Amino acid sequence: MTVIDSLERIASFRVRVLLLSVGLFCILFPTTFCDFIPLIVGISMILAGGFGIFVGFETRNYRLPGMSGLGESIVLTLLGLVIIISQNASLLLLGVIWGLLGLGKGAKEINTFLYRLTNKENFLFPLIMGILEVIFGLILILEPTEHIAFHVIILGINMILYSIKDPAPHRKHPHEILREVL
Repeated sequence: MTVIDSLERIASFRVRVLLLSVGLFCILFPTTFCDFIPLIVGISMILAGGFGIFVGFETRNYRLPGMSGLGESIVLTLLGLVIIISQNASLLLLGVIWGLLGLGKGAKEINTFLYRLTNKENFLFPLIMGILEVIFGLILILEPTEHIAFHVIILGINMILYSIKDPAPHRKHPHEILREVL
């Protein structure tokens, strides 16, 4: 195991613990969390993007086509800065982004549902998650700032579920984990 692998495993575990903690906070104190959404999301994106940039330069995998997450990490860092700088206006941006990401995750869950259905595997969880992701994604796009506390609770549930869902968390890069949850 290389030093980068060890760092990624430690960072991935810490990101999962952070997701679990923040998820609980979102569920217990959604209106309080709403005041800090731009700051928390912005800092999380900057940290995850910064770690991705470090790993990208350290491994130099940008030399291989399709292997690097360096560009995504740079954009994630920049988006985090924009969210922190724009503070109040960023709630609208975050609502729309979460809505679009929710639609993308819903589409992936529906693909998983169809795959499992055709292969006679357990398909109920991806079906339910796909439908919910699409519904909540559409609601966020239609009304990105209305009822934001409700969506914070959904985000908290999503963070908790994701932090315990993957049986091999060390195989995911920390910025991949945050991207999938947020």
